[in-house]
This record gives sequence, structure tokens and C-alpha cells, in this order.
Amino acid sequence: MSSSLEDQFEKTLADYRQKRAGLKDLRARMAEMSSTATAPRNVVTATVDTHGQITGVSFPSSAYKNMTPTELANIVCDTVRKAQTMAREQLAEMMEPMMPAGMSMKGREPGKIDIDRLFPEDPEEGLLFSGLNQ
Repeated sequence: MSSSLEDQFEKTLADYRQKRAGLKDLRARMAEMSSTATAPRNVVTATVDTHGQITGVSFPSSAYKNMTPTELANIVCDTVRKAQTMAREQLAEMMEPMMPAGMSMKGREPGKIDIDRLFPEDPEEGLLFSGLNQ
């Protein structure tokens, strides 16, 4: 192998190892992540995990005792949804640095790919080939 090809291979291998370590760290942080939301007047508190699954519900005050079953059900559902939204936002924030350029986990359409940025008319200008000719 020529020196420049060996250098490129070593750089690519180092980048791979760095990204792999970053993903392992992300996986560990995701496993520990939870999001908690509390309804107004401390009626209910809901906690969810990384995937939005409910891991806890509590009633920190006696405010729920003055509510109809329908009101209580609605506020519990709203609070769980708020915690789930918080979890999605927290997860997107964690994943954003790992996303390739042209792709984002934030915004109205998380995970949407900017096709023109990934695959421009001139392939050598695209993100997939960037850095290969250095």
C-alpha cells in the first residue's frame, strides 16, 4: 500500500473506532435515561424510559381526590404524553451528534434525510465521498 493509502486507511479505522466508542457510550446513556413530567397542582407525576414506556406514576398530592374519574384519566394521559415527548426530545438531543451531516433527529420530521446534500449532482461534492480524496 502506498503511504497516502495507508494513512487514509488508518484515519478511516480511527474514525470507525471513535464512532463505535461513541455509540457504546450513547447506548449506556440511553439505558439510564428517563423523563418525568408533573401535572399542574401536582395532581400526577409520570416517568417514562428511553422508549416512552411508563416506568412510574405517582400522585404527589391529594388534588386528584377532587377530580372526576374522566378528569383524572385525562390529566394522567396528558402527563404521560408530556413525559414521552420529553423522552423523545432528550433522545434526539443525545443522538444528534452521531447523525451524519444532512440528517437530523430534531425538528418536525426527525430522521428526515436531505437527499440533495447526501447525493448531489456531482458525487464528489456529496457527504458520502467527502474526505476520500484528501
